[in-house]
Amino acid sequence: MAKTASKNISKSKHQSILIGWREWVSFPDNGNFSIKAKIDTGARTSAVHATHIRELVKNDKKWVKFRLYQSGKYLFVEIPIIEYRKITNSFGVSEQRPVINIKIKLGKNSWKTEVTLARRSGMTYPMLIGRNSLKNKYLVNPNQSYLIGTPKNEKK
Repeated sequence: MAKTASKNISKSKHQSILIGWREWVSFPDNGNFSIKAKIDTGARTSAVHATHIRELVKNDKKWVKFRLYQSGKYLFVEIPIIEYRKITNSFGVSEQRPVINIKIKLGKNSWKTEVTLARRSGMTYPMLIGRNSLKNKYLVNPNQSYLIGTPKNEKK
C-alpha cells in the first residue's frame, strides 16, 4: 500500500526544499532584517506583526509606514499598499487589513509576496507564512524547526 501511495505523489520540475514548521525569514530589501516565522499551510495569506502603523499618500498612492520587531531589534518599513483585504484570524474574527507586496527570503531563495499587516502581539511568532507565499517550492516537515538555518546575527 505504501508503494502505491508514493507513486501517486506528483513530481514537479523543481525539487522541493524541505523546511520546518518554523523558520527564520529575512527582508533583503530592508537590510536583511530577520524575524521568526511560523509556517502555516492552513493559512492562505502571510501576515506580519506590525506596530506604529501610519498610512500616508505618496505620488497619489496609498502607502503605509510600520515597525517590525524581533529580539530587541526593530525596523521601520515604508511601502505601498496594494489593497485592503478582509481576513478572518485564527480566533474567527474578521478584520480589514492592509496588504503589501514585500520581498522575503527563506533560506537561499527570495521573492516578492503578499503580506497582510496584523497585530500578532499575543502570538509566539511575529510572522506567519501562508501557503500562497510558499509558491509550491517548499515541503514542510511538521516535526522539525529551522531546517534552513539561522541568520548569523541571531540565535536559535
